[in-house]
Amino acid sequence: MALFVLTYGYNDTPLRAERREDHLAHLNKLFEQGSLVAAGPYTDLTAGMIVLQAEDETAAQALVDQDPYTQLQVTKDRRLREWRVTVGSLSSG
Repeated sequence: MALFVLTYGYNDTPLRAERREDHLAHLNKLFEQGSLVAAGPYTDLTAGMIVLQAEDETAAQALVDQDPYTQLQVTKDRRLREWRVTVGSLSSG
């Protein structure tokens, strides 16, 4: 399984607060399934990052596409990239 990092900003919309519980429920489901490694906003709350584990980029994108925040355009400037960890607890070597 490969690791993917999704970075994103937030659009100025009341949907961010209104649909936060749906977004968190989606992330918790991914965590329980073993697809989510970590997720959260930056400390200034203007953007966030999600680390996913998936077979390939298509599968990782499908996980992103299922997120209510993605579906409702709460997030913007989304960038999904495969991440190769060389040192640390997530490295495969």
